[in-house]
Amino acid sequence: MAKIVLYRVILHMESSSVMDSLQGLREVMTLEEVAEYLQVSQKSILRMAQTGKIPAAKVASQWRFMRSVVDDWLMAQMEIPSVRSSASARELPNLPPLPELIPAQMMNLRVLPGTKAAVLKQLVEPLKKNRALRQHRRFLESLESREGIVSTAIGHGIAIPHPHRSLPGVFKQSFVALGVCHEGTDFSALDHQRTYVFFLLCAPSEDVQLRLLTRVTQVGRQIQTIDRIRKAPSVKAMKKILEAADEMLNL
Repeated sequence: MAKIVLYRVILHMESSSVMDSLQGLREVMTLEEVAEYLQVSQKSILRMAQTGKIPAAKVASQWRFMRSVVDDWLMAQMEIPSVRSSASARELPNLPPLPELIPAQMMNLRVLPGTKAAVLKQLVEPLKKNRALRQHRRFLESLESREGIVSTAIGHGIAIPHPHRSLPGVFKQSFVALGVCHEGTDFSALDHQRTYVFFLLCAPSEDVQLRLLTRVTQVGRQIQTIDRIRKAPSVKAMKKILEAADEMLNL
């Protein structure tokens, strides 16, 4: 059953013809539609949504899901290499602890509210300043293009901006840039609430991008951690928060 679902998701990601056909499908799905899409029971999907195990948001007391976010989530949960790079069959190194994965110099704890383009530009600025990427304009454009498909704001005040497909040659190393907007900003979140915390995925390949997505999704489930990140007064305090979150992941 899992292989069938995986095959459908890979086709969604890899085939332009399937991408074109999906444009006619509704991006926002109901609980019943997600259950059918993933080939599991509605009770299972409901339980996963209630416990935060699948990205979802309540709209007028009804659970709603973004199709593209569900696709990204499923691929991340499986933690398998993508079709494009599976031929190499190389074993990827383990991701470092959170304080190293989210380096201090890649944080912007003073993101100002604004348009999506303005917020993304602020998130990319530390990368540009520290020369952590090549072709920053190309990366920024890819982020804006991804947001044009559907917002990466998954609700609960969190967004995970990333390119629809990784950009080879832009990054030498993988890391996550962190942005915090204390006032909150409209990022077209599924739950229609403001977004406060931004995890910007920076990866040299799709394999690594999916693994970063898995790690960030795990952190996003720690409600108290996200609340502490929102209120962190300094980079030093943020480091301690990430250290504690990393310990929780390893329990």
